[in-house]
Amino acid sequence: MDDRSRRVRFRSAVGDYPPRTALADAWDEHRRYVWFAASLFALGIVAGVALLLAGYDLLEIIAELLDESLFPDLEADGLDLARLLLVNNTQAFAVSILGALTLGVLTAWAMVFNGIIVGNVGAAIGTSVGFDYIFVGLIPHGIFELPSLFIAAGVGFRLLHRLGQRIRGTRGAAITKPYLYRTALLVFAAWLLLAVAALVEAFVTPALLEALFAERLESAGAP
Repeated sequence: MDDRSRRVRFRSAVGDYPPRTALADAWDEHRRYVWFAASLFALGIVAGVALLLAGYDLLEIIAELLDESLFPDLEADGLDLARLLLVNNTQAFAVSILGALTLGVLTAWAMVFNGIIVGNVGAAIGTSVGFDYIFVGLIPHGIFELPSLFIAAGVGFRLLHRLGQRIRGTRGAAITKPYLYRTALLVFAAWLLLAVAALVEAFVTPALLEALFAERLESAGAP
């Protein structure tokens, strides 16, 4: 079968399943799993703050290991930074989905671990520089990045559940064409959020931090 025939069959198969409807169905199917992923992230934040209160400052540990500051480089080239952020976040995005192949362990760990880092490092920087700095530094891109990663993890958890249902015999097929179609739309939409987050973090966040906190960062010894 040639490529043209495949395209014709694909259009025929999805013709009665408009993308908007498929995307809405995908969200309905994955919504509980996305919220579960978000709850794991929140648990990680609590654990990260608890570690800081116990005397474990991951900010200092990571900075020593990397031999560099964790404060954003306000002079970095925006496009290069956006590309770097998108590549790194896409890797985490893919891991969250493919973690289903590890029985969800890798997906769950990615959510908890990222939460620990955000909670611990955020609390440490907030204590030294100010929590308004953390708010400005995280919220503008976080409102796009975090939902994207939660959706990716939700897709991983849902896939694992469907595979489990197939093994138990309560589902005829774990992966069907309609499922692949609507889930692919959801994944693509989530990845677009990730791309927006990278642009915001590369261009908007540094400008806001420089405009609002340049003097404070200088006095704190950040570049």
